[in-house]
Amino acid sequence: MEGIHTYPVRVQFDEVDQYGIVHHTKYFLYFERARVDLMGALGMKPGMDEEYGLIVASAEIKFRASAKFLDDLVVEQGCRKTGASRIVLAYRIVRPADSAVITTADLTLAFVDSTGRPCRAPDDIRAGLKAMGVPG
Repeated sequence: MEGIHTYPVRVQFDEVDQYGIVHHTKYFLYFERARVDLMGALGMKPGMDEEYGLIVASAEIKFRASAKFLDDLVVEQGCRKTGASRIVLAYRIVRPADSAVITTADLTLAFVDSTGRPCRAPDDIRAGLKAMGVPG
């Protein structure tokens, strides 16, 4: 896979607070949905029977603007760094209607085996990630 991976999101009622603004925790849900879609595109099938999986080791997020109920958003995702057993995915969530950048984030993810122990990332997954760019 080359280039930035994109994933569309429409903000739902259960994702907003009493003011109609997306609750900060929901952005992690959007990142997760986009990541599952990306890994599927790279050939990794999510599920409990996989030989390996990904867990979040750390997250750095910056909130830049608010998203609201029924906003159409796009999660842009790319790979900032690949290692033997860890990757850093870069995210940017934008609202195309006005080009607002809602949030940016870097998530460090660790590959683990079926017992939860760190393991080497599959070569084909690492190669696909290395070919990606990083969102603006």
